[in-house]
Order: sequence, then structure tokens, then C-alpha cells
Amino acid sequence: MDEQIRRVINQIEEQEALSNQNIYEGVTVNNQYYEFEERSFFDDQLKIYMPMVFEDMSPEFARIKYPSEDRPQVIKTDSTGGINITLSCIPNGIEDNDILEVKDGVKAILRKLNPCYLFIEDGVETVEEKTVGFIEFKSPTLGQPLYQLRFFLEMDGNVMMGIFSCQFDDYAAWRPLAQQIMKSVRVSPQTALAYKNEPSGGGI
Repeated sequence: MDEQIRRVINQIEEQEALSNQNIYEGVTVNNQYYEFEERSFFDDQLKIYMPMVFEDMSPEFARIKYPSEDRPQVIKTDSTGGINITLSCIPNGIEDNDILEVKDGVKAILRKLNPCYLFIEDGVETVEEKTVGFIEFKSPTLGQPLYQLRFFLEMDGNVMMGIFSCQFDDYAAWRPLAQQIMKSVRVSPQTALAYKNEPSGGGI
């Protein structure tokens, strides 16, 4: 009984330690240390923090992981290809106050596409005076299930969608960090751009 109690206490302490980590100061996940940096995309209109070691996914692997030709314009990944951050600018003609409707619409589509999705949380945050909608869920795959955090905001009248994904086994460690990544997003207004021509790497 004492050993069982100690295991529970250790798990709680470990989770609290993970939750208290800060991407602006560096974090340790599964015994690996990550430093984060702010990167710019879409002609410097979007800024967001991500691990310094994340690099562009190779075109060959991207075609396998994202078979649709309409894959994200930006795909950043770790050395294993198992932890990914993607960014997509979707022409739409929306305003900031439409983001709640966008979030609810995407959730309804996901639920219809796959009833097996397990939704964890969804809602709306205000980040630097921008409305950011988000959906967190567990998605089944042919291999290990995934944890996904999808977030949405208005960028120059278009929908900017970001996705953080990792194996669900690492959900507890990465979830608070994924939320911090989402809340690090910054948007600078500018004239409409040809986002669809943005290379997968974006700018740094």
C-alpha cells in the first residue's frame, strides 16, 4: 500500500514539475532538453515560439504523412518525425469575432469524419488582443494514437490554423507546452499575400 501511494505521489509531483516548465526558459521532456526560439512565417506576419531543433520535414516524408496536395504550408518536426508543428493560412474572408464559429465548425467536421476522436477540451483564448480558438483531442491512427492541439486565429482576413501533434503516450508531458506554444503566437497586420506560394519552411 505504501508503494502504491508513493507511486501516485511521484506521478503527481512529476506532472506538477512538467506543468511548471516554461518554453521561454527551456524545458526537459522525456530526458531531452529543448530550447525554444521565436520564428517568423508568412513574410514575418506570423511569429510563434517552437523548439530550436525542429526543422522542415523533408518533402518525401511530408507527402507520406500528409498525402493531400493541400498539405500545410509550414511543417516543422523533431528528429524522429513524431512531434510536429504545422501552420496553414486558409483564405476565408473572416474577422476576429468569427473565430468561435470557425472552432465550432471544425470540431463538428472532425466529429463527423471520425466518431472515434476523443475530445479533451476546446475553447477560446485572448492572446495579444487576438481571439484564438482551440480544440484538443485524441485521434486513432494505424499505429500509436495521437494527441492533437489545433488552434485558429484571424490573420489578414484569413484563417490561420496551427496544429501541434505527438504520440498520445507523451500527452501529459507535451500538453502544457503545446498550450504555451499556442499562446506565444503573434500576428502583425499587413496587406494580403500569396500565402499558397509560401515554402514549407517559412522564414526564421
